[in-house]
Amino acid sequence: MPTSRTYASHGDACATSHAMELLGDRWTYPVLRELMLSPKRFAELQGAVHGITPAVLTARLRHLEASGLVNRETLPAPASATVYELTDWAKELQPLFEPLGRWALRSPVRDVSGCGLTPDAIIQSMLTMAPKIAMDPSLNIELRLVDARTPRVSEPYVYRLHWGRDLSIERGNSSQAQATVSGDSSDLANVLYQNAELRGMDIVGNRAALERLITAFDGVIDDAMSHAETSSHSASTT
Repeated sequence: MPTSRTYASHGDACATSHAMELLGDRWTYPVLRELMLSPKRFAELQGAVHGITPAVLTARLRHLEASGLVNRETLPAPASATVYELTDWAKELQPLFEPLGRWALRSPVRDVSGCGLTPDAIIQSMLTMAPKIAMDPSLNIELRLVDARTPRVSEPYVYRLHWGRDLSIERGNSSQAQATVSGDSSDLANVLYQNAELRGMDIVGNRAALERLITAFDGVIDDAMSHAETSSHSASTT
């Protein structure tokens, strides 16, 4: 396979062109998204990045390693397994991806009929779409999520959600959880963004805490769309 020439090799010194060169491949963002919260093994990545083949994933990981975005590490014994993790430089992308996600909501060709979100994808979505408000009293919720589309991955991904001055979500158990919510990650997306009922979710603890979380996300998609339209109108009249 011939090596593609870089923008720089054509005389283009634009740093943004280089950024798009690094990130513009079809599979790059889903891989980075699935590694943003924690390292993963190859099989985990293959299950999470729907549609990718093992050969393509292998090639993409090699490219990301060569680009300085991903490291391959071996876990200490007794696991001794190979995992892939983001470099510190790659982790700096997270706050840049959030406005990009909000921008993409207004795409005229985006069609997500019948689609879902992986556990890490709904977490990234929540961090992107959460309103900039403080919670008083603060929320502490443990999320235990699976992707029902990949039944071979039976163990849930566990997250600790804290919302005080702002929302933070990290991998790991919450020792202060007011409620523990277990279920399918796509079902949670439908609850937050489509006003779906909580039938498929298992809730232990303070249900009111979960309802406060759901209420905070009510209408955030419409708000993001209307805010963009207002900003565009304001710009056109100045």
